[in-house]
This record gives sequence, C-alpha cells and structure tokens, in this order.
Amino acid sequence: MRYKALQRAGKLLLIGFCCLCLPGCWDMEEINQLAIVNLVGLDKEPESGKYTTYYQVINPGGMATQKSASMKAPVYTYRIEAFTLGDIGDKLHDIIPRRPFFNHYQGLIVTERLAESGMLELINFFEKQPDRRSTIYLFVTDSPLSEIMNTYIPIERLPGRAARSIIELKSKYSGQFGKQARVKDLAENMETFKLTVLPVIRLSELPSEPTTDRFEHFDATHGNFLLSGGTVFKADRMVGKLTDAEMAWYYLLKGEIGILYQTLTIHDQRVEVQMSSPKMHRKLSLVHGQPVLRIELNAKLRLLHNNQDKPLTLQNLDEIERKFKQTAEKKASDFFEKKKQKGWDLLDIEAEIRRSKGKEWAAAKRNKELWKKTKLELSVKGTVSTIGNTINPYWKRGSDGERTH
Repeated sequence: MRYKALQRAGKLLLIGFCCLCLPGCWDMEEINQLAIVNLVGLDKEPESGKYTTYYQVINPGGMATQKSASMKAPVYTYRIEAFTLGDIGDKLHDIIPRRPFFNHYQGLIVTERLAESGMLELINFFEKQPDRRSTIYLFVTDSPLSEIMNTYIPIERLPGRAARSIIELKSKYSGQFGKQARVKDLAENMETFKLTVLPVIRLSELPSEPTTDRFEHFDATHGNFLLSGGTVFKADRMVGKLTDAEMAWYYLLKGEIGILYQTLTIHDQRVEVQMSSPKMHRKLSLVHGQPVLRIELNAKLRLLHNNQDKPLTLQNLDEIERKFKQTAEKKASDFFEKKKQKGWDLLDIEAEIRRSKGKEWAAAKRNKELWKKTKLELSVKGTVSTIGNTINPYWKRGSDGERTH
C-alpha cells in the first residue's frame, strides 16, 4: 500500500513538473493588435508595371451594435502603390499601425487589365505565402477598382463576406455561377489544358454613397455589388467573357448547374419551367478518328408559370417536356459550337483526350487541334414533377358573363 502511494505521488510530481515546462501561447496576439483583412483589390498599370493594392481592414468598433445615433465604418480601406508584390507588404507596415492578418479574408478582386496581362506572378506569390489562403474566391471587375473597394454594402456590412455569400448563393439557386472560382482553381488549371471561368463583379448602375449615410437609405440596390457574367482564362490570362445566359449553358454542359430557368412558347402562350440539379452522364469516344462527346442530362422540372388558356392535361405536359428538351438541346449545342470556333475548350475535351488510354487514342494525342473537331451529341430529358397548387389556371367572368382567361 505504501509503495502504491509513493508511486501515485511520483506521478503527480512528474505531471506538475511537465506543466511548469510548458511554454504556453507565446505567439498569442490580442485582437486589438491585429489588422484583420477582409477583402483585397489589385490592379496593375500595363505601361509602368506599377501595382495598386487596396486592403479592406475590419473595424471592430464599426461592427459592434451602436448605441449612439452615429454610425461607424465597418471597414477601412488602405491604398498602397508599389512596383513589386513584395514591396507592397513592406509598405503595408508603413501605413497600418497593426499587424496585418490575412488568414480570414474572403476574396480577391482584380481588374480586367491585370487579368488580360497575366496572373502568373500573382498566383506564384500567393502560393508562397503561408498566410494568404488559395481557397478564397477570385473576382474580375470592369468597374473602377477604387469605387469597388470604397463601397458600403447593406445587410452584410463586410464587403468581402457579401461577395462570397452572393457567389455561394447563386451557385446553389441559379445556373449562372459555380464554386470552382477560387485562386487554387486557376492555379491548378494553369499547368493543364483546362480553361477557368471566374465571376465578374461590378457596382450596380447608381453610384454608391461615400459615407456611412449609405446605411440610412432604403434603396439597397443603390451602389450594391452585382455579379454578372464571367471571364474565361486560358492558363493565367483572360481571353474573353461569357454573358449571364451563356454562363447557364456552360454550367449545364459541365454538369455543375444548380437551377436552370427556361421560358417556353407552347401554342403561342408562355410557359416558365425550372430544372434542378440534373444527373449527368458523359462519355468521350472516337468514331472514325473523330471525337464524339455524348452528354445525357436527366432532371425533374417544376412548372413555375403556365399562361396557356387551356386545361393542363397529360398531353399538354408531354408538349411542355418535349419543348423544353428541344430548346435546351439547341441552345446548349449552339453555345458549344460558338465557343469552339473561338478556340475555347470549355468542356475540357483536350485534357480528356490526353488522359485517355488505348491504341486508338495514341494518334489522337499527337494532334493538338483534334478537340476542335469534336461532335457534341446532347440529350436532355426533363420530366415535370411539380405543377403547383392548382392544375388549371383561374378564370374571370367577362361583361357578357362568359369566362375569359
């Protein structure tokens, strides 16, 4: 018994000694010692090569609930100019009285002219910095960068978080954006034959308020962020743009679409349908030396609006499904052919050819232009599964007592 008691006492002494040797959190810093970066904007003058960088730093006092009538800015924007990306970091310490903290920033916005000149230097810089996350969203803007980085956003008061939330919501509830728009996505595609599509961010038509009076206005559209269309990157350079409508067909053919809205004309009447998360089957094969890409899409349709002046019957539903199939197949195929003529391999066909194995693909891999001869065989099947609370439209009585639509 005495031996066990001594053994327990020895263990307690050993644990106590080890605890005294623990260094604790020597690198801990209080939040009032950090400048937490929320959003970064970057531009480059093509003539001089000078970089202009904007850092939005969170103001904790502006984010807290205000008891007084005055409103404080939720972020402060710092503007820095330098001729190298490394010098930007040095100059940042000259103007910000706290240690810049990049671990939680939400996005990076670059100008069109920087995107067109090439992003290789920027991507390499990001990959070498341990505190600059490559999983952040990358945006291209055609609005003046200074206005973008000095805009007050309603509801979500942090502009970086607002931009991130918009793209994540649109990727889920619309067919115009996807989540593969991060710095790492561009970096991974640069060394392959894949193209990258990044979202375009701009300000809405009206100019934003330069003061916190922005938060006192009812009109939330006034000077707000707007995602519209996309930019196409080949390697590290922007080579063109896609419209909102084209973005929908791009994500449909990629199998990454969330929701597709389509307006059909049935018997000269308008019918609006919604397709959600189609199941996709894709296969690339060689037929007499020509690549043939077969894509099958199968999804359920929801009838959003039916303006037909006739009862909704099974035959009528078949007409809607058939019209949707014809419309989707034609528009998507036209989009594929149009972009193929521009030399844009948006469906990663060349990369798939190079991954394919077998004797039949050996000669195909030597022809770098073979992907441009690819024939698309698209099959879209949509079955109406939801028609709403009423089957037939409501009617009203005319002056003559007859029912009219």
